[in-house]
Amino acid sequence: MLCHECDLLIQNQVIDEGSKLQCPRCGHVIYKQKHNTIGKSLAFTITALIFFYPAVTESIMSISMGGKSQHQSIIEGAQVLLQEEYYLVAILTFMCSLLVPLLRLLLLFYITFSLSVNLFHKSFFWSFRLYHYIEEWGMLDVYMLGIIVSVVKLSSMAEIQAGFGLWAYAGLLLTYILAANSLNPHEVWDLLLEHKQLGEKQNQTKTNQEAA
Repeated sequence: MLCHECDLLIQNQVIDEGSKLQCPRCGHVIYKQKHNTIGKSLAFTITALIFFYPAVTESIMSISMGGKSQHQSIIEGAQVLLQEEYYLVAILTFMCSLLVPLLRLLLLFYITFSLSVNLFHKSFFWSFRLYHYIEEWGMLDVYMLGIIVSVVKLSSMAEIQAGFGLWAYAGLLLTYILAANSLNPHEVWDLLLEHKQLGEKQNQTKTNQEAA
């Protein structure tokens, strides 16, 4: 293993539940051992997927100004940016607030559900790597911050009412964070390697039997 702070190479160790592995050189906590986190993460992931559709399709807020009222959802906001020819901003909005979070949730569901029912496929390895690689592109929290800033700036000029989509989006953000933080990646990697080694032994035994 590699320390994230000082890049010291450390021998991976099996530690007790509730314990933590620290770098002997800089003292950085590399990870805390938590077991049986897959089921908890699966539950949060399913909840986040339920919140996802209303969060992106329902109205985030309603703005009333000068006798006119306007309301938009997240997906409609990306469409408006596209119509106004802000192509790059529209693509980034769609990617960071819709595509990447949905892809991460689907990958997490695929991994946690399969491991929960004791299924294994070689695609799990690249799926879990992809889940981590695209982490920085999922910006639900940044989008929520943008919504809050917009509300504060417009509150003195217009009447603003929160829509159902805003509450769904808050639920999505909360469960999205809980799904990711409740999972112990080391437990997942250990299970994947265990399943891989078991599959290799079974294939080797089958080959030996056929050769005999």
